[in-house]
This record gives sequence, structure tokens and C-alpha cells, in this order.
Amino acid sequence: MPQTISLVIPLATDEDQWLSLCQNFDLLPAGTQIIIVTIEGHDISQPFAALQQQFPQLSWFNPASLAGRARQLNAGAQLASNQFIWFLHADSLLNQHNISQLLKRLAEPTSLESLFYFDLFFHDKAQQRLIINEWGAKLRSNWLGLPFGDQGLCLSAAAFERLGGYDEQAAFGEDHLLVWQAKHHDIKLVRCRSALATSARKYQLRGWRHLTLKYQILWPQQAWPQWVKLLKIKLKL
Repeated sequence: MPQTISLVIPLATDEDQWLSLCQNFDLLPAGTQIIIVTIEGHDISQPFAALQQQFPQLSWFNPASLAGRARQLNAGAQLASNQFIWFLHADSLLNQHNISQLLKRLAEPTSLESLFYFDLFFHDKAQQRLIINEWGAKLRSNWLGLPFGDQGLCLSAAAFERLGGYDEQAAFGEDHLLVWQAKHHDIKLVRCRSALATSARKYQLRGWRHLTLKYQILWPQQAWPQWVKLLKIKLKL
């Protein structure tokens, strides 16, 4: 497979699960860019150098940016030189099925005008009620066309530039807003039929009920003005 993917991973200062994510990078095609974006002052030079030695077939970059996930994601995207940018959360885990399904999708004729996402799966859920969240994410994504960032958003670098990148002024939901930008620009939302593993630790730390309720209040509030904007765009056509 030719050099196709630039993988962008924003890293919080208290993040340590990214090392587990990187251990499966032997599954990635040679020439994949790995762009791990840290916050200014956060030093990961030792584990980063070890990973460069472990996976020399990949191209490694470690830029720093001001705090804020949107800023980090945009900073990583600026360094991307491959055709597609794949944004992954640091607490994700990859498997062979994820990679093969994504590469299959990227080979499709319409891939340059698509935004790809995965099914959500919590690999470390201690509470079975998180299955409700997994199914909720599937319904939200497949029925409403609204995947979130922990579902591994991937799109062409050209499409990302056209969308204007992530909104650095947004107080939350920069990934949600990027998806709405895709809708406004007629970029098709395409599901990769594969479950991308992510961590349930935020639910364990903050409480399942509290966090689930919070998300169900916040994302519709953010979606409403975007839906109105989309409706106006469609009515002008």
C-alpha cells in the first residue's frame, strides 16, 4: 500500500495510555506518518525515541502546541503530508480489522470526498450498562450521521483544509463541529464496519450516570444551530 495515512494523536499531560496504542503500530502500512502532538512543556522524548527505533518503517513527529485538543489536532494536521489524516484519541487501541477496513474504504473512488468513522467499543468497561452508550453511539452515528472523535475520524487532507480544520474557539465538541462542517460541505459520512476500541476510564472517574446525562444535554444543544444552518444551506440550493 502506498504512503496514504497521517495519524494524528493529541496527548494530554496526564495521558499514559498512548503507549499501549502505539504497541500495535506494526499493523500500519510502511510510510504512515505518526504525529503525536504534546502540549508545550510536556516531554515524551524518551518513550518517543524508543518507539522510533521499534517502528523504523513509520515516519515519526512530535510537535508541541498550546493547550486545547482542537489546537493540538490542527497543529498535527499542519504537519500531515500523506493523502489522508486519521485522528485518533490517545486511549484508543487498534487491531488488524480496523486497519484493513479503513484501507478498504480509502481505496474507494469517493474516498477523497468522504469522512470515515468506526463503531465505538469500550475495551475496559467494568459496567455492562456502557453497552447502552455503545449502542447509542451507533444509532447517533448511523441514523443521524453524527460520529464523535473517539470513533476515529478520517478524511483526506484536502477535505480537512476545505472544512477549515477544528474550531479552536469551541468550548467543547470540536470533533462534533467538524462533522457538521462536513455536512455543510456535502462530504459524505461513511462507516468503517469495524469496532474501534477506546477506554471507559472517564466514565469510571466521573460516574456513568453523570457523564452520560451531561453528553446527552450538551451535544443536542450544539447540534441545533448547526442543523438550522444546514437547513438554510439546503433551502438555498
